[in-house]
Amino acid sequence: MEIHIEKCSAWCGNLRTSQDWQQWALGEMQYKDEDDLPGLKEIPAMQRRRLSKFAKLTMQCVLETLADEKETLPCVFSSRHGDLHKTSKLIEDVAKKSDLSPTHFGLSVHNAVAGLYSIFSNNKQPMTATSAGEDSLLMALVDGYAKLESRQLDKILVVYTDEIVPEKYSSYVSDAEKTMSVALLLTRQKSEYVFTLNFKPQKNKISSSIFQPLVFLSFLYGTESQVAIDSSRYQWHLSKV
Repeated sequence: MEIHIEKCSAWCGNLRTSQDWQQWALGEMQYKDEDDLPGLKEIPAMQRRRLSKFAKLTMQCVLETLADEKETLPCVFSSRHGDLHKTSKLIEDVAKKSDLSPTHFGLSVHNAVAGLYSIFSNNKQPMTATSAGEDSLLMALVDGYAKLESRQLDKILVVYTDEIVPEKYSSYVSDAEKTMSVALLLTRQKSEYVFTLNFKPQKNKISSSIFQPLVFLSFLYGTESQVAIDSSRYQWHLSKV
């Protein structure tokens, strides 16, 4: 499949602008862990106060990517863990037999941020929430491409967000995982970023120690013409056109 990306916005540590990502991909800028969150001044304070860190990062990348769009677009939201910090707190409350907050529960599910964005932007286009383990970003691209082509859409937004998991879950994931969000505007027209994406099942399961979103952004902004990515389930191959 040939994927055209018109615009990309990503936030991870100190890497927040296209220039930051380009310099990082070229080895001219080092990644640093930073906990600063976007201001999101365009969102009313009452709505902004309800947003978790996970939701704020997602909304920042979505709004930045769609800033120049005049029409609302279909969206694919993806995450491996979802807003796990919120979910983890709910699980602890269940264990303690404490009352659960319906609001907190409603905002912990995988499609919660899609709903928040839909309300804020009055976007009534179709939206889906996907999760595919460590392959969540790349599978979201596959989903976005399938919708784009099958429905003959002009554009579709693909979003991926995850946080570093709570400490109690850290032994189950790779140390390479970072807190980050990335929004990609896919189009069927000629665009700045064009690459082919192919994948097939992994014959021999392996233990992956990479963080796919960072590998993908290094490929997108860097000079490498192609990259192979192995996960425990799939072999991916990306090649610039």
